[in-house]
Amino acid sequence: MMNRFIVKTLIVSVLCVTIGNILPLFSDMANQPIWFLTIAFYALLTILLRTWVAKSQQGSAIKFSTAVIGTTTAKMLLTIVIITTYLVSKLPHRELFVFGVFGVFVAFSVLFVIDVQQLIKGG
Repeated sequence: MMNRFIVKTLIVSVLCVTIGNILPLFSDMANQPIWFLTIAFYALLTILLRTWVAKSQQGSAIKFSTAVIGTTTAKMLLTIVIITTYLVSKLPHRELFVFGVFGVFVAFSVLFVIDVQQLIKGG
């Protein structure tokens, strides 16, 4: 089950890179190394958080709920830190980066939520 999630995460990562390169307005940002690192970071974070939630499923319902809420909160706070750091550092394409990170955040969050729903149904 985890291997399938990793494959899905890789597919979402490739889609994020591809869509970034297809959109003419975003293509300048999509070719920056920081963009690839951001996508890789969210992919790894999603895999790690999903692993934590899957392990917590074996415990009580409260433990599972806490894990899901905790992962969501952690991901949101990290996103704010990433965006703020990029904006303060005055790197190029700041506005594009902010919108791009939001898109990546949404893409990996949707993947995570769908997978957690499948865990609930299966468990």
